[in-house]
Amino acid sequence: MTVLWVVLAAAAALAAVLTVPRIFLRCAQDRLAKEKLASGHDPMLLTRAELVVGRHRRVPGVLALTSVAIRFDGLFGESAVLPTSEIQKIETGQRLASGRLLFRLEVLRMTAADGEQTEFVLARDSASAWRSHLGLWAMKERQADADRVVPGR
Repeated sequence: MTVLWVVLAAAAALAAVLTVPRIFLRCAQDRLAKEKLASGHDPMLLTRAELVVGRHRRVPGVLALTSVAIRFDGLFGESAVLPTSEIQKIETGQRLASGRLLFRLEVLRMTAADGEQTEFVLARDSASAWRSHLGLWAMKERQADADRVVPGR
């Protein structure tokens, strides 16, 4: 009977070690998002995200889509800005560029004009919202290109 209690206590301790830090990170991401919204920035989309900075390292923060750029602000001061005019390719999926497979998460990978890839890890519902917003943005960009008249072409 005592072995059962020891196993249950170990399982509870393991569950606490795995879930409590994630809860604190989510609260910190929510506070950062509230600060961004209160500072007067009005993004079209703002979600929790993690910036992939290595094979096994991801930086937690928030990802925002504005009219001119996609901006990541990390909890520990990291930031990344990708102007929408420089985006050449947008991909989503469950596998990072390094080959790691994600479980219950999705990657949003953007390739800039210079070939540099930036990856963000999102929850599935957030990734769906990003696909929708970026699809609308891509349609507007294609329409703007179709409406431009260039002499000599």
